[in-house]
Amino acid sequence: MSMESVLSAPALLIRTFEEKDLESVTSLMRELNYPTTLNVMRERMETMAANPLYCNLIAELDGKVIGMIMLRQVKSFVKAETATQITSLIVTSSCCSQGIGKRLVRSGENWGKQQGSNLLFLKSGNREGLAPAHAFFEHIGFEKAGYQFIKHL
Repeated sequence: MSMESVLSAPALLIRTFEEKDLESVTSLMRELNYPTTLNVMRERMETMAANPLYCNLIAELDGKVIGMIMLRQVKSFVKAETATQITSLIVTSSCCSQGIGKRLVRSGENWGKQQGSNLLFLKSGNREGLAPAHAFFEHIGFEKAGYQFIKHL
């Protein structure tokens, strides 16, 4: 590899969500089959931005949004310490398997630590199609820990 190609390699930037990212974030959500609109996403992102318990980080490559991680701080009666929950992690399909998800999670870990968390967790479904996501999380050090029960009201 020549020095010129190393110097011209694109750099991945992980940064906080900005309003200019709204259309890209909406597209990412739709790519994962989460039905949403630009207005719904605007409202959600504005609500989260106004709350210090939330953090939305963007992965940008050559000026293009290619991924995001959404986080929130959670307190529980089960554990005394504050925990950080990954509520969404998305990398556009054209950029999967390039280490971007891992870098987003690492950035989420750093944010969680800065908030006083010593636990990072996420919830996931048990559909067969989620097996690659589950394998990814186990590969980067997460452990499967229990079940999720829900009740529609």
